Amino acid sequence: MPQELFIFEDNRFINFYPITLLRPAYFLRPGIRYLYETMANSFAEYNTNLFCRKKLCGLVSEKTACPVNKTVFPNTEGTVLLNGRLRPEPNLFAALHKADANVLILSKGELVGAKIFGALSLEEIGFLIEMNFDGLINKLKDRAEVMEIEIGFYNYLWDLVDDIDRAVGDDVSYLKKSQDISESFIIGSGKDISMAFPGVVFINGENILISRDARILPGVVLNGSDGPIYIDSEVFVEPHTYLIGPVYVGPKSRLVGGKITGCSIGPVCRIGGEVEESIIQGYSNKYHAGFLGHAYVGEWVNFGAMTTNSDLRNDYKNVRASVHGEIIDTGRLKVGSFIGDFTKTAIGTLLNTGINIGIACNILGNGLVAEKEIPSFTWYSSGRKHEYKIPKALETMEKSMVRRGIKLSQPLKDNLQEIFRNRLNHESNSEQD
Repeated sequence: MPQELFIFEDNRFINFYPITLLRPAYFLRPGIRYLYETMANSFAEYNTNLFCRKKLCGLVSEKTACPVNKTVFPNTEGTVLLNGRLRPEPNLFAALHKADANVLILSKGELVGAKIFGALSLEEIGFLIEMNFDGLINKLKDRAEVMEIEIGFYNYLWDLVDDIDRAVGDDVSYLKKSQDISESFIIGSGKDISMAFPGVVFINGENILISRDARILPGVVLNGSDGPIYIDSEVFVEPHTYLIGPVYVGPKSRLVGGKITGCSIGPVCRIGGEVEESIIQGYSNKYHAGFLGHAYVGEWVNFGAMTTNSDLRNDYKNVRASVHGEIIDTGRLKVGSFIGDFTKTAIGTLLNTGINIGIACNILGNGLVAEKEIPSFTWYSSGRKHEYKIPKALETMEKSMVRRGIKLSQPLKDNLQEIFRNRLNHESNSEQD
């Protein structure tokens, strides 16, 4: 009989705005794999099922073959539930595999996961779909032993940025073990490396994996001394690019020169200049000079030439960031920017430390953009904020996507229109601290 894995997002998805406005939290990616993929790989013999906010079902279904918010599971041998915000924890996964009785796992009252022999009831699945986790916990307590543990969650976007180095390293190790890398990748220390990539400098090449269909031109330096470098299929790297691992470069991305350190770059990106300790979800362009550091960037973002974010305060105090209107002490000296999908910056834009910019914004900075948070669909110019009308925004999005051979789907359009209708009408807190 089949075994089912339920990966769910909980009600803290708001903490990851603006990136989770258009995706569940388990679609975030600190390394090579999305969070849900790491969990699914750890339960490979299970059927993976995803649970998310109802309005995101169409979007999630476009991105994965996994069933989304499914309600009926006949003849199920057992069910494992996992919170999609979990930091990878092999000991927890191993314990769930070995568990021989129903168990409910909590951490400070939050639902970590569970293992239930047989299927969940329709009522329990209903609680999951409605994101009523108090109801689900109370129901599962009736038939499962409760275990309270201490475990790590991702709580904010800067937690994922902090985890790039570990995640890229762990993902490379997993991929090396799970498949025959030699069939599709060249290792930077192999005997044929100089013939495959003449004029390319490899430092600690045993930590460098390059897809056999990638193109790397002479004058590129790849340094695997501090962590692995993983260059995926059809990537093109131009001269005068310096990569310092750990770095992941996703399929069909293009690096056009500059220094890239400790980053996870998704598919179909165009990246240049200096990028440090940042995650770029995919389909985004930072083609020109400028600095991006300790940032999380969504999809379809475009940085104008010389756009630069600050990631360190001059007084070396902790960076304070605004998330959904709430000012939070990040507890970190270095925090850059968080930029939602479809946002664009003009040439020479300077972004404040820890700035949070929503979906579909146009940022025309005349000097430093000192705001803490800019709501979605904002046209920002010289400190003034205007509404970015949805028809004009959608027209620009469609033009951007068709250049990459992708159509603006109806589920994406519906969600964008809802974000426009329901965007918060709060003013960004621009206090200087």
